[in-house]
Amino acid sequence: MGSRKIGVGFIGLGHNALGHIRAHIALGKSDLVAFCDRNPNRVEAARREFGGDALYTTEDIYSNPGVEAISIHTGDGQHREPFVKAVQAGKHVLVEKPVANTEEDVLAMVEAANSAGRSLKIQVGYILRFNPLFEAIHKAAREGKLGNIYYVEADYVHNLLYQAGQTDEMTGRNWFLEEELPMVGGGSHALDLLRWISGKEVVRASAYSNHFTFLEMRSDDCQVALFQFEDGSIAKVAALYGPRCEMAPCYNLRLYGTNGTVDRDRIAISSSTADVHPAFEQIDAPRVRGHPYGPEIEDWLDAITNDRPTRTPLHDGANSTLATLRAVQAACEGRAVEVAVLAAESDK
Repeated sequence: MGSRKIGVGFIGLGHNALGHIRAHIALGKSDLVAFCDRNPNRVEAARREFGGDALYTTEDIYSNPGVEAISIHTGDGQHREPFVKAVQAGKHVLVEKPVANTEEDVLAMVEAANSAGRSLKIQVGYILRFNPLFEAIHKAAREGKLGNIYYVEADYVHNLLYQAGQTDEMTGRNWFLEEELPMVGGGSHALDLLRWISGKEVVRASAYSNHFTFLEMRSDDCQVALFQFEDGSIAKVAALYGPRCEMAPCYNLRLYGTNGTVDRDRIAISSSTADVHPAFEQIDAPRVRGHPYGPEIEDWLDAITNDRPTRTPLHDGANSTLATLRAVQAACEGRAVEVAVLAAESDK
């Protein structure tokens, strides 16, 4: 990437945004121009920690000429408005996953990006694509080492009961309890990983759910879905928000192909058609804890500077979000539903 720094503004200054801001500082490839949050206490806290003069609780961030790109970290159901205003103002955008919490919002955001122009670089925050272990598995799959992948699974098993205490001091609401959909907010992480590694698109979804552990949530806290890809291969994703355990290792990733298998962080590759029980070996890749925000941000900034696609462009991230939204619909209606696939119009 060249030496030019990108002027970046941030909308939503919660825990996730602070992680991104610190990663920007560590990279040193952007200028932190503006911070925006509806809560003035968060804006002031950002000023104290990061400095800067452009601190907003209004919409001035969109008209600031020094803001070339905007990083959006509002609640899942509040992505649409800042995203649409940002692209209409000609700003590049990183928007956290899921793209939105309803199909209507996702499609409106895609339409806004399409109308704004194809030169804008959009990164959807499906961070698992930047985990070195999953990068190595993606490389092996794309090199054909697994053969034709016909069944895949991954889970988002994460105890999030602490979210019950995250009430917004400005609104008195807890958007997580009221709006969060585990298959979308968490499960789309897993599905996006499966789509990315396999290179396949979901065309049909079915699902079941129940509500036993996180009773404060409006939505069912346990959601399990089956997805059918366009070639007939199958994916399974479970999203659990109240398990009494640590997060599942490697997101319980398993891939089954005609020539090999991945089991979490191990891989078995057949040496010949007669080699039906190849031994598992540890995948040669670093193991990292937490989310690698730095590589995701660097990819976005480099895409802006060098006019190339991001690793997770808008249509791609939208397809992961839309498929999981359809899975929630399938569970509610007790039937399988079709899943439309968005083309890459906004990312050409």
